[in-house]
Amino acid sequence: MPEPFVRADIWALAEDDPIVLAYADAVAAMQAKPPDDPTSWAYQAAIHGSHVAAPLPEWNQCRHGTWFFTSWHRMYLYFFERIVRAQVIANGGPPTWALPYWNYDGGGENALPLGFRSPTGPGGAANPLFVADRNPGINAGAGLPASITSPGFALGRPSYTGSSEFGGGETSPLGQFWSQTGRLEQTPHNDVHVTIGGLMGDPDTAAQDPIFWLHHANIDRLWWLWQQDHADPSDSAWTKPAFGFMDAGGVPASLTGADVEDTVKQLDYTYDTGVSAVPEPPRGQEPPTEWPHPWPERASVQELAAAGNPRRQPVRHLVGASEAPVRLVGETARVPVTIDERVTSSLRADAHVGQQHHRAFLDVDDIEADRNPGTVYGVYVNLPDDPTDDDLAAHHVGNVSLFGVERARNPRGDEHAHGLHVSMEITELLDRLAAEGKWQEGGRLDTTFRPITLEPPRGRDDLAATDLRAMRATAHPDVPVTIGRVSVHFA
Repeated sequence: MPEPFVRADIWALAEDDPIVLAYADAVAAMQAKPPDDPTSWAYQAAIHGSHVAAPLPEWNQCRHGTWFFTSWHRMYLYFFERIVRAQVIANGGPPTWALPYWNYDGGGENALPLGFRSPTGPGGAANPLFVADRNPGINAGAGLPASITSPGFALGRPSYTGSSEFGGGETSPLGQFWSQTGRLEQTPHNDVHVTIGGLMGDPDTAAQDPIFWLHHANIDRLWWLWQQDHADPSDSAWTKPAFGFMDAGGVPASLTGADVEDTVKQLDYTYDTGVSAVPEPPRGQEPPTEWPHPWPERASVQELAAAGNPRRQPVRHLVGASEAPVRLVGETARVPVTIDERVTSSLRADAHVGQQHHRAFLDVDDIEADRNPGTVYGVYVNLPDDPTDDDLAAHHVGNVSLFGVERARNPRGDEHAHGLHVSMEITELLDRLAAEGKWQEGGRLDTTFRPITLEPPRGRDDLAATDLRAMRATAHPDVPVTIGRVSVHFA
């Protein structure tokens, strides 16, 4: 049996590696084709999204804020890769060509790959992998901070289904943008899109940038890693819906969720990285740390397991919310959330009749803006004043970025206009803060929104101070972001 195609880390390849050069040549050839050719660059990009007034039926299909996010994009990359491979072979390139991925998490790999930064390629000709319409710092080699590239929050989630879980909440297969974004889609997916900016910052233009495909290959790789130790949904509502694409040769084709769970057996590709176990959050062995008043006594995982499946989607109880909408313009904002003792008293009573609870969640609701301002906000709970880097890492619970806010305001399909929504489990953080004696006032949680900046390019001491300040600029007073509510839930 032939070996599967292998997707390689772009940072393990030289700028003039045959895989990179073959991709560039294929991109140029596809860009030269007419937009109505299903194997053209414009057509393939428009499948994800477009601003065309009269789109073709196969265009504008991307699935976001939904539990179909991972499966739909795996299908999309699979057919795109087959089209590019056919073009590579037609150009005289390697028949084993596979789409590289960009693993931006850690080291020097957090900068845009070298082959995508220069307007000219290794031979001096125009470089089809270069896009001027990106955040200028990205093309200059600035680094993506670990707080937006780390998949840790996503890979640590044991369940697929749920807006605070790995893959997203259950939604209809129709429509493009819902409000059930999973942890993988938020970070690193959305955050990397927003930070690269330009074409990548808008879902209706993102796939026009050649780096889009390497970014999504990495997102697919992260799902592949998660799958080694966890289960995808078995519900037919996820496994059976079919989505249509164009295959090599420009012929229609379709796949379902059940068709794309095993990349080797079903799709004939794998990744060059070894498979390592994904650790789950350390919340399973000992009784939980007591949280300060007015939080009720919490059940241990063992007690929950005895009562039923501890991984079931829990019934959430709203225990606190911000008092007024929040306005973000690129500066740090602190939002207090007062815990309602009337609700926690009721939950204490529930505990005496066997309805014990264990988990806490922080939700950021009704996130709106006229357009994506291009800023990613880190979200922190009980962050000290004048925090150190260690404080920022210790109190970080997730991010908020506005990839797709324009489409959420003007949706296609059967969903209504809406703001964005992010949900983060904060159980482990509160356990740790309580155990360390750093959380003693349980009647309030402070949530801080802090803009995340690019890291200066490595080895670019020639950059002027004004250039460095521009790379770290986050202010967007002309495009304010409003958050309707910050809420805390106990389940």
